[in-house]
Amino acid sequence: MARPPRALIALLLTIGLVVLLLPAGALAFPVGSCVPPEACEGNTGSLQTNACVGRDSCRDNSGNINKDACHGPSACEENSGDVGIGGCVGLEVDDERVCLLNQGNVSKGGCVGNLACFDNQGAVGEGACVGGMVCQSNLGRISKHACQGTSSCFENQGTVGENSCVGPDACIENRGNVAKNSCHGPSACEDLQGNVSAGSCNGENACQSAGSEGAIGTNACNGNRACLNNPGPIAAGMCNGDPNPTTGLGVCEKPVCLASPCPAARPRD
Repeated sequence: MARPPRALIALLLTIGLVVLLLPAGALAFPVGSCVPPEACEGNTGSLQTNACVGRDSCRDNSGNINKDACHGPSACEENSGDVGIGGCVGLEVDDERVCLLNQGNVSKGGCVGNLACFDNQGAVGEGACVGGMVCQSNLGRISKHACQGTSSCFENQGTVGENSCVGPDACIENRGNVAKNSCHGPSACEDLQGNVSAGSCNGENACQSAGSEGAIGTNACNGNRACLNNPGPIAAGMCNGDPNPTTGLGVCEKPVCLASPCPAARPRD
């Protein structure tokens, strides 16, 4: 068997020496990832291009991070879930801790905003959990494009369907399962107790603190304060409409008060 030329041997030795002399971590990170290099200190997950950008962005991360994901200070620090393309990214330059301590798998474009998905434990669908503190400490499964708006799905425990829980504080501390296209509006389904069917509870405070005794049917409780504090159950197609212009009470709202009889609600401005 012919011996390799001396020139080839010398070339291989030179390449090997160059590799040995490269700075630590130079070969470990894909292009544009781990900026600065300390951002990935303690990381054990796989990384794609332009991932983990920002101070401590992937420190002690164990999840697999796709391209353009985990941007911002501590964005995926101590994260253990897999993060899709463009996931776990701050909306503003100074947004931070987007997916800090996250344990759930985050799909493409999910968990966007300051503290979004901080300490989240549920799976997050495509484009879901967008806004400041959205899905923070969430336990439930979030479908695509759900949980949009500041603090929506904060400490949520139920499963949230596609395009549901949209608006500031929507589904905050929710305990029920919410079907698709439901719970739109500020505080809609906040502290919800029961399950909600599709196309229901749309409106400001529409189903806040509702459903403790039964589920809310399809296309029901639509309108501001429509079923506020109502224990349910609510049949499909019922309790839809605007608040009473005189009392300010929602169409099926149940007033909560200590006095008996309860005083009339003050009309809304």
